Amino acid sequence: MHVHLVFVTKYRRDVFTKAILDELKLIFESVCNDFKAKLDK
Repeated sequence: MHVHLVFVTKYRRDVFTKAILDELKLIFESVCNDFKAKLDK
């Protein structure tokens, strides 16, 4: 099964800073580990 997450920001502003993206990656990796899934990108 493949899942795609798409985040759309209001007014298409750059709201995802490097720090936020790094934190989101850690969170997504943790969730993937809980579900024995693989995070591709």
